[in-house]
Amino acid sequence: MAILEKIGQAISQVFGGRSDPAPDDKAQTKQRAQLRIVRGVVASDKADKTIKVVVNYQTRHPKYGKYLKRRTVLHAHDERNEAHEGDVVEITGCRPLSKTKHHRLVRIVERAPERAVQVSAEEVMTGQAPEER
Repeated sequence: MAILEKIGQAISQVFGGRSDPAPDDKAQTKQRAQLRIVRGVVASDKADKTIKVVVNYQTRHPKYGKYLKRRTVLHAHDERNEAHEGDVVEITGCRPLSKTKHHRLVRIVERAPERAVQVSAEEVMTGQAPEER
């Protein structure tokens, strides 16, 4: 009986008085793992819950040493459709969601300025919208 009591005490010391891990400990470990985070500009947000992100980078030519500008186009999952064209965003890798989509949106770093409304020359000159033809 003394051996069982010693084992019980050792278990309670390890788990802080409990013989099994707390259920909320499992919930905290369920957080997604952050893979490589990449920053880029949204090139297109026309698809539903998908954004096309252009990532620009510079690499050195192996023989001549000149720095070359390169870019990569990645498709990322945007669950709430909150990123729009021109926004600077951070994306990270995840499991494949489709044939070309294997990244997800982490956060929007900087919003793009609102697009200017196109005004016709006739509207500027007369102050009225052009007639429908």
